[in-house]
Amino acid sequence: MQQLDLDDVEQVPHFMGANEDRRPLSQAIDAMGFAATHLELDPGESFSGGLHTHTDQEELFVALEGTATFETAPGPNEASETTEIGPMGGIHFEAGDVFQQGRNETEEPVTGLAIGVGSERHAWDGVEALVDCPDCGAETVHSLAAPDADDGRIPEMDAMRIVCSDCGHEL
Repeated sequence: MQQLDLDDVEQVPHFMGANEDRRPLSQAIDAMGFAATHLELDPGESFSGGLHTHTDQEELFVALEGTATFETAPGPNEASETTEIGPMGGIHFEAGDVFQQGRNETEEPVTGLAIGVGSERHAWDGVEALVDCPDCGAETVHSLAAPDADDGRIPEMDAMRIVCSDCGHEL
């Protein structure tokens, strides 16, 4: 058994600036077999930096307080849908299910948990994002890689490689 206090877990802001109050619980607990992150989202902040999917990890998001809005899209250039989860509501995504992003579109804070099953940290090469590619002239799937983040921790933005899966253009 290992006990922790949220106030003792180091705040690690999202590397793309999507949120500031992000506390990766699985980094604070020894040998935890899944990822768990506590987040407090201010209005306009999001759980992640954009529409993405994890090919190596399923995710469960729970809004403990407030209302979070999740946008989902089946693939590039396909219509997206939105779903709200309210206080004590959740939404689950299987590995590689859809591209998704959760955000706070309200004027009140959202407190939530993000839980990922597959490992205590996902591999960055298991993340794909929908991004407008300047070379392709369209929204395409981009792979992510963080060569200096072997332990799965959030890398510095300048260490992240984001590459178009269609043409190889690197952002």
